[in-house]
Amino acid sequence: MKLFVIYLPVLAILVSCFANAQRQATPEQRYTQAMAALTGSVSSQTDRNEALALLQSAADEDYAPAQTALGTYYSHSGFAPRDMGKAVDWFSKAAEHGDWIAQLALGRIYFTGDGVPQDSSKARQWLFRAADSGDGVSAYFLGLLYDGRLGGLTDHAEAARWYRQSAETGNPYAQEKLANLLFKGLGVAQDQKEAYTWLLVAVEFGNPGAAVRLNSIETDLGSIVAKSVRENASELRRQILVNRSKNQCAGWPGQYDLRPAPPPMSYL
Repeated sequence: MKLFVIYLPVLAILVSCFANAQRQATPEQRYTQAMAALTGSVSSQTDRNEALALLQSAADEDYAPAQTALGTYYSHSGFAPRDMGKAVDWFSKAAEHGDWIAQLALGRIYFTGDGVPQDSSKARQWLFRAADSGDGVSAYFLGLLYDGRLGGLTDHAEAARWYRQSAETGNPYAQEKLANLLFKGLGVAQDQKEAYTWLLVAVEFGNPGAAVRLNSIETDLGSIVAKSVRENASELRRQILVNRSKNQCAGWPGQYDLRPAPPPMSYL
């Protein structure tokens, strides 16, 4: 019993030192520690709660990556009961600090009406800011908005501009959309050869639906021209792959699906 009494003050000191050490850690260090726990094999709910507390403390100090991570945590059903109110709050704080992933998340949420009313104005606001970073997913959503989605005014020239940005990052659905505008001459000069090029690239990047128009365009172009365009398409595809390999802020599973998936927690 005497031994136990002696150790109680020691235990209190150790707990106090641990708490002080956590407070003295930088927001980045707390964020890194929390993410390692949340994306690893967390052994218990207590561990998860401690990691979440670290993330919250970093976010409360306006550390944008922690705010984005909290938004992701509350928007994904795999971690906790979804709470889109909290998700939007945290994404908004990170987005205001310039975090493009949070800006993309907000734009996507308002575009799809995921837990909030669909709002083309708010979607466009945040997608613009994310696309300014060169992001291909937000550019694709912007292309859809200018292509008449959500009842907005149609502007094919703007749609083509954003589809092109997304297409050049490797989005096969944006590649098909751009090809369709080129084929019809909507918002851009009509160009069957470039349309054929992008359709070929789209198929190679995983969009089999883009193959529907290939045969008819190839017939119009003729075999000699079509062969030359296929060579150009191979070079374009190679260049896109080279550029994409240099971008470490891309490449999560489902990024360029027909309904693009948001970055998972492990990607953050």
